[in-house]
Amino acid sequence: MKSSDLCPARQQRLVDVPEYPGAKALVPPLTPRWVPASGAEREIARAHEALGALKALAVRLPNPDLIARTLDRREAVRSSQLEGTQSDVNDLLAYEATGSGEGLPADVGVTLNYVRALGHGLAQVRSVGGPEALKGSLIKGCHKRLMEGVEDYKGVPGEYRHLQNWIGGFRIYDARFVPPPPEQVQGCMDDLEAYLRHPEGEDQQMVAGVVLRMAIAHAQFETIHPFVDGNGRTGRILMPLMLAAEGYPPVYLAGFLKANQRAYHDALLGVQLRDEWEAWVGFLAEGVTVAAQEAIGIADELVAIQGRWQQKVAAAGIRADAAINKLPELLIGAPVVTVNQVKEYLGISFPAANNALALLERMGVLALSDRQKRNRVFVAKEVIDVLEQPSAGAKKIITAAGRRMLLGPTK
Repeated sequence: MKSSDLCPARQQRLVDVPEYPGAKALVPPLTPRWVPASGAEREIARAHEALGALKALAVRLPNPDLIARTLDRREAVRSSQLEGTQSDVNDLLAYEATGSGEGLPADVGVTLNYVRALGHGLAQVRSVGGPEALKGSLIKGCHKRLMEGVEDYKGVPGEYRHLQNWIGGFRIYDARFVPPPPEQVQGCMDDLEAYLRHPEGEDQQMVAGVVLRMAIAHAQFETIHPFVDGNGRTGRILMPLMLAAEGYPPVYLAGFLKANQRAYHDALLGVQLRDEWEAWVGFLAEGVTVAAQEAIGIADELVAIQGRWQQKVAAAGIRADAAINKLPELLIGAPVVTVNQVKEYLGISFPAANNALALLERMGVLALSDRQKRNRVFVAKEVIDVLEQPSAGAKKIITAAGRRMLLGPTK
């Protein structure tokens, strides 16, 4: 990172890195309460409209928690894949169902950590309610679960870094960006936490909408880069937590960001080096729109799948109190299951669970996985196919933001 790469205001924030003679790190300015984004107003408005539509749908869904559970796992896979993991949705769900990594990628445990970190964050936000939940302890708690058991992690999970890190390049001198020295991290994070919990300005006259606040908070978090590793994933977890704190269903952006990974990193770098907020805000707002619309589409597909399964069970003439009648709904939230899991979930005997799953297999609802030999794992492939489909329309919808990034802000 060269001084000439930065705008004049950010050049003034450069400091020496003692352990790397000649290297410079950037201490970001205080988290802004507002940023210029007039050229992104249309994207912001569309994002809020999409969030409102998703919120309205969640109220009408017969099983919103189960659908949310599948979307959580989808997000865990895609956000982890942004960092280079190979596990897919089926791998994650099989590992979660059996606790065995047999036949699965070695990084599946890292992906399951993401599920645990996200679940911890959402539970804390819903317990406390409102932005007051968005504390440094919450961020550290998510990171601790994210990095737990990761053998090559060089820091302490859940603790801010005591080492200098950088983004891009094998050497700090070749880095795309160098975040603040470790002794500056706590102060930077204290300021960001104050913003997350009290987003209004000092005069309390202007409060940015949640989409703009998500863009500001995510960019600031990634600029601080407070942990040795896991910053990207922790920063992406923070965004749905902000939405949940505002009473929205969590919206997961990793699919959009993965589909547009280079644009994502370039837009962030534009903020970090040159205070180019407008392009970043427009990009993220489009991501929120895509993600919310995608969640609505997935929810519709899952509800339709559940309806078809229920019709198959009804057509088989099964008595109304049989355990199999509860499985179509259960499988929407847990599309990869074992007999023991169904036994526990439904509070029935092992033979009853086994018979219900076998019957759904004969109906074509379930198939036995061939990945694990020591565990009988049943897979609802229709649900897996929905979860693994690429982010629809992301490439097309990004056009406006991409154009701004190439040509500069609208005058």
